[in-house]
Amino acid sequence: MPYILKNNKIDKRYEEKFFEIVKENLPLEKIESFNSLLTVKSQLIKEFLSGIIKTGGKLEKEKFDEILSLIFSIRRHRNKILDTSSIDSLNYAFSFFEDYKKSAEIRIGRFLEAFSYEDIMVKRDIALEILHFYEPEKNVLWTSWIYRQDNGTGCLPYMADFLKRTWDGKPYIMPFSIKEMKDETDYLYDLSGRNGLNLKRPYGTDILLSYMYSDYVYKMVYAESKSLSVGVPEGFTLMKKLLGIEKLEAQRNEKSLVA
Repeated sequence: MPYILKNNKIDKRYEEKFFEIVKENLPLEKIESFNSLLTVKSQLIKEFLSGIIKTGGKLEKEKFDEILSLIFSIRRHRNKILDTSSIDSLNYAFSFFEDYKKSAEIRIGRFLEAFSYEDIMVKRDIALEILHFYEPEKNVLWTSWIYRQDNGTGCLPYMADFLKRTWDGKPYIMPFSIKEMKDETDYLYDLSGRNGLNLKRPYGTDILLSYMYSDYVYKMVYAESKSLSVGVPEGFTLMKKLLGIEKLEAQRNEKSLVA
């Protein structure tokens, strides 16, 4: 089964131009700022999962609300999840993530089974984002805005359209495994490094992919209507929303003002 990027022919001219544009529009200081905020997000999720275990599964809904608010792709479902799920069921389902001795696949499977919500993509997005930020060195970010294997959408195939330029007309619909997605992420680090964009693990490709998605959103809206594009958040704001760190930045700025 072919990958979207890895092992596919990439046109060197488009590759060089692509990274030239990215480096011009994504300065190092922004990347460092995003890295710092993503580290804070990771720590919050680690403390949250640890809290479930320490309290014996007695965390209040406010804690779940705080964590779910950090996941962009499920924002429209957050209130319904909290309104329809008991606190005991939430504690039970999320407790599986903390079992670091089990593989990501096992923990995801147990969470999906225990978490009684009807939208499987929402449950999947929660599981993969929580695991990424709980163990960022081991698990890659793979939410639906990055790539949906059921319909081939997301910013990863959008990026491939820039780089490959050899598309054969077949849709990007592939049954990715977590390992295959990690291979794609590793390839992105290598490809970026070869082109002078030195992204730091474990959040570098998160930042690059959020840049691509914000570029995609703006261009799609602009293509429909130039006047509508005025209401689209500027690129860095949209990137912070996608990565779930916009609120964390605001909190950090408030603390700086107090200090």
